[in-house]
Amino acid sequence: MTDIINVCVCPSCSRLTTMKKIAGDKYFCRSCKKQFKQYRNGKLIYIPLPVADAIERAKDQLLFEFESDEVSGEIIFEPEFDED
Repeated sequence: MTDIINVCVCPSCSRLTTMKKIAGDKYFCRSCKKQFKQYRNGKLIYIPLPVADAIERAKDQLLFEFESDEVSGEIIFEPEFDED
């Protein structure tokens, strides 16, 4: 028998922890006790319950658009400097 423990970084306390299932897709962090809704979309994502509830109420009114800033296919990190 293989025991698998799924751990994640809590979005609230930023600690490595396990999420305890409350009911359905509702979980809480064992470290800070904050409650989250779990989303599965290629990976597990935990959203705080008040935010998840607000998204569910307004999802028909929300429009998500993503645009690629990719020009050359490479990512360039440039520090921001104040010009004198």
